[in-house]
Amino acid sequence: MPKRSDVTARAGDEPRVPAWLPAGLFLFATVVLYGEFIFSDGMLFGQDSLGLGYMARAFFAERLAAGDLPLWSPRLLGGTPFFEALSAGDSIYPTSLLYYLSDAYRVLGWKLVLHVLAGGFFMYGWARSLGLGRPAATVGGLAWLMAPVMVTLTLGGNDGKMMVASLTPLVFWATDAVMRRPGGRTAAGLAGAVALTTLTTQFQTAYFLFGSVGAYAAFRAFLIWRAGGGAERKHGLSRGTLVMGAFLGSSLLGAGLAAVQLVPAARYVSEYSRRVATTVDATPEAAIAYATSWSFHPEEVLALAVPEFVGNTAADAPWAQGTYWGRNAIKLNHEYLGITVLMLALFALLGHRRRPLRWFMGGLGVVWLLFALGAHTPLWRIFYEVVPGMSLFRVPAIAAFLVSFAAVTLFTVGVDDLAREPPSERKFFRSRRGRALLGFLGLLLLGLVLQASGALADIWTSTLFTGMSDLQQAALARATPHITRGFGIALLLAGLTAATAWAVSEGKIPRTVALAALALLVAVDLGRIDRAFIRTLDFYEWVAPNPNARFLQQRSGEEPPFRVADLRRDFQNDQSVDFALQGLDIIGGHHPNDLARYRMLLGLQGSQGRGANTTHPNVLRMMNVRYVVLSATPQGQQPVSTAQGPYGPEWVYRYGGLDRAWVADEVTGVEDDAAALARILSSEFDPAREVILHAPLPGDAGVGA
Repeated sequence: MPKRSDVTARAGDEPRVPAWLPAGLFLFATVVLYGEFIFSDGMLFGQDSLGLGYMARAFFAERLAAGDLPLWSPRLLGGTPFFEALSAGDSIYPTSLLYYLSDAYRVLGWKLVLHVLAGGFFMYGWARSLGLGRPAATVGGLAWLMAPVMVTLTLGGNDGKMMVASLTPLVFWATDAVMRRPGGRTAAGLAGAVALTTLTTQFQTAYFLFGSVGAYAAFRAFLIWRAGGGAERKHGLSRGTLVMGAFLGSSLLGAGLAAVQLVPAARYVSEYSRRVATTVDATPEAAIAYATSWSFHPEEVLALAVPEFVGNTAADAPWAQGTYWGRNAIKLNHEYLGITVLMLALFALLGHRRRPLRWFMGGLGVVWLLFALGAHTPLWRIFYEVVPGMSLFRVPAIAAFLVSFAAVTLFTVGVDDLAREPPSERKFFRSRRGRALLGFLGLLLLGLVLQASGALADIWTSTLFTGMSDLQQAALARATPHITRGFGIALLLAGLTAATAWAVSEGKIPRTVALAALALLVAVDLGRIDRAFIRTLDFYEWVAPNPNARFLQQRSGEEPPFRVADLRRDFQNDQSVDFALQGLDIIGGHHPNDLARYRMLLGLQGSQGRGANTTHPNVLRMMNVRYVVLSATPQGQQPVSTAQGPYGPEWVYRYGGLDRAWVADEVTGVEDDAAALARILSSEFDPAREVILHAPLPGDAGVGA
């Protein structure tokens, strides 16, 4: 066994990490997470992918293969603008080139896998740009690659959010490069990073990221100005102004590069999309209720440290199946930060080197955490009232990726401290940092005692979350044993992390061993959560058409264009896009940016596919419906096809809808939308004869189409 003096001598220098190790570690971690998908021909499961994502991307890939760049998507809700409504999301994004190389369902999965992998490299680059050593950057890159706030979005199929999270350290890295060395190369790098992030079309997440990067640039410019003393203060001001100008110019250039997607989408969402009704045209009360929906609540905050505490709706782990007892409708992801990450982030906050950076990152994380809590804190309302464009967004909890990014950055700084600072003769647990880690351990121990005794649930439901429904209480009961176990796991991991920090700080173990231990703790801690949110399914079994779909596909090849009214589930479409998935045009379905006027025509509310006017004869005729699919058999009608569908027996009936285009004999101008809808729904209206326009035709045309 080596003497302490020998260990101390070896620990005085930063451990050497081979140049190949970061890439090898990141690749290995990605394969461990996504190996089942990578080494199969299956489809990576994602809730949104099954609902809309695959169908839209398959249509896009189909048109690309035919040499066409589509401007209109006809499959859902009578059709939507393709680029303006973001019908296939990130269409103008580099990964769309993969559609030329593989099937759309595989591309959907590979896109996520590649972004998770890239996130590790981007965090590594960001850490190195901060002057951190290769060992710390490697462990930090692993922590971001495996961050649940990014990886667990796989289950929900939230590809845009994953992509922005992956690109976050890249944008910060590029910003830091411009602030250090403004020039053509660094400006191009930042412009490219901004353009890439914008082209993900996850504009809300990107907006939060750009605001954070802007704050970081202002922070760096302030430090440059403050660094000058006396006569040099004026030079510092000039230098700070120069680099801030370079940052702004590069960012605007990046926005310009993405303008082909950004400008049409921004105009559409503020004038024509369904979101107009919940933002621009809504009452103040309704707008605020919309904007605060899907926020964090106190239980989600505690779950940042103990993931089992809030549970989940449908992930693949006992603790995450039917155990979500929170206040949102469902939960299909997780924002868990990681105990080891939290412990060393706290450790880093109390360090001395580059203290302004440490406190900026700490402040960034706290601000976005308070924002994610929505109406629970006044900060969200300040953002809502003051920051331009904030009133167009909902889901404050989306900001959690910036909380995690700040925590992982601090964690990486903390690892660098352990890797570089010489061992201290002072007892670690008597230092401020040591006492902070002991305090954190004490909180976890207290939580475990309260949870095991049942007191925590009693306190929580009597003070922080009163008025729980029966379903929520049942979910909490199912979650209780897992919560107790979760506190125990958190306490164990925190103890191991604190022990590692103690051992390396006092020179008890070589730093290489400590870094390997921290990397292992991070991988085990985060991986146990991530794996529950990654699954693969048999694509061909899932996509196989039933006899009704095959019948309609055959008719679509033999008849003029028509639409299908999917009225299964007792006339409730329930956002189903099953028939659109088979290449058929349907009048219903689900799209987050569908046309507001079309929604008004069908009488749609919220995100449901059933509208008050969905079955109105005039609407069905106008919308070119030639076939109706029902879960019941109307008297006196004979079906043209029957099958056992996903909702039980279903029947297909012919319907006398009009052609896709027709000539009307009479034009009526009605400026008021409500009056126009009333006219369409009236028994006196014949869509084959009369067309209603927002304004009369000029002159005496007499005919409209």
